[in-house]
Amino acid sequence: MKHPVLKFIFCVFICTFFTVPALAEITIMEPGFRSVVLNSGLSNPQDITISYPGGVYGANLFVTEYDADTVSRISPAGVKSVLATDVRYPVAILFGRGAFGHHLYVSESYSTDGNIVRVAPNGAKTGFACGIDSPLDMVWGPGGAFGSDLYVASANANKIVTVSAAGAVSDFLTGLDRPSVLAFSGGGAFGEYLYVTNTDDGQVVRIDPNKNVEVFVTGLPRPIGLAFGYNTPFGDFLYISDKNTGEILKISPSGTVSTFADGFDGPVEIHFSEGGLYGNDMLIAEGGSGRITRIVSLGAPTIVITPFSGDVEQGPFTLAFTVSDPQGLSNLTDFHFMYNGIDITAASVNYLITSIASMDENSVRFSLPGIALPSGTHTIEIIASDAEGHTGHGKVTYSIQ
Repeated sequence: MKHPVLKFIFCVFICTFFTVPALAEITIMEPGFRSVVLNSGLSNPQDITISYPGGVYGANLFVTEYDADTVSRISPAGVKSVLATDVRYPVAILFGRGAFGHHLYVSESYSTDGNIVRVAPNGAKTGFACGIDSPLDMVWGPGGAFGSDLYVASANANKIVTVSAAGAVSDFLTGLDRPSVLAFSGGGAFGEYLYVTNTDDGQVVRIDPNKNVEVFVTGLPRPIGLAFGYNTPFGDFLYISDKNTGEILKISPSGTVSTFADGFDGPVEIHFSEGGLYGNDMLIAEGGSGRITRIVSLGAPTIVITPFSGDVEQGPFTLAFTVSDPQGLSNLTDFHFMYNGIDITAASVNYLITSIASMDENSVRFSLPGIALPSGTHTIEIIASDAEGHTGHGKVTYSIQ
């Protein structure tokens, strides 16, 4: 929704570049982006997640180090510390949601039993699910026809399985060719599908809720990671890492392939941040070079929402968010305040204006006290766009027991 008063309602420019120089060997084919190293010297990093649900896990980025059998965390200052050891051949990593609880989930890809484990904030490891042959990636079901269970790529078994909140494993679809990474599309031009990299075939396939399989892209040397750029400055495209060529590919809804960036060393997983410390930037795990690389969008709006997901229990709390644009608040043209997928901007304009806590030329901070949520899962999203077509996105999910 466009509204003239909303051109000055937004905040937070914490697109911190730290002190690591730009990567001279990485070439980005489009203007308005730059690359920086978040951390190097990692032992074959495979996957990344950010502190959603946060809370006791802290404001860290978490990474699996395959060759070291460890899960590590990277602080906002870029300092690495080990969270858990003896996590066997760790690959996929994500935070739980809803009935799955506020846990950090990790796949032990070539463990004896094909385990998925939970790693506590103190590094303790407990089993969650087993019997999955080479679990290489995990993603949460989006609800609706796909449900909300955990979807897992079982690469060696050439299938995708689902895991319930109780840890029960069921086949979703068999007969694939070494599925590696999974991503659900959010509707729109890409439809409502589960997209999968069939690495050995050089394909990306998509699967509808009725389990029909369609080849979306083919002829890629070795596609691994994939992620959608929805609600980010990277646009509504599917991004794929190719481990053999060192490229990040950009795929249109019609399946047209172009190179977005190259010069990476064994890129594996791609992750888009949903606001906060890393804005809506692209994070890439480079297994070959042992580093996490960040592709920064220059000039895009940034949004930070607190409390972080998982920090909220029953009882009133203060919801705060900051929106900023380095080009100035007057450069903002569009704003959406979403609750559980419903746009409530129009109904909230007056309340938001009275909730402004501070404002300067480039940012504005809102403080909304006395928020009380009933039991269940609640998602708050804030989306801001500017005159250059950049979009910033912030999202938190609160599970109230």
